[in-house]
Amino acid sequence: MNAWVLLLGGLTVWAIHFFLLYSFASLFPGQEIARILTLAATAPALAVDALLLWAAAGRAFQTDELDRWVYDVSATGAALSFIAVIWQALPALLV
Repeated sequence: MNAWVLLLGGLTVWAIHFFLLYSFASLFPGQEIARILTLAATAPALAVDALLLWAAAGRAFQTDELDRWVYDVSATGAALSFIAVIWQALPALLV
């Protein structure tokens, strides 16, 4: 994968997921369809984050210092995004 895709991938997933959930809550406040759409948006977001984390963590043992830094930062961003996506979806799914 391209280094920029790995570096910005997790944060991009997080941003897209946030805006989707915000639109669902605005368009369908308190309705069951908002919860279904939240689940439908959360599952692929978590899958993409897991894929990014797997790709970055698998290459974290590079000999080049710059490559190792890129993959460490990418793994951190993907892990942060994974936690943030769960955190954003949890209130809608628990109600």
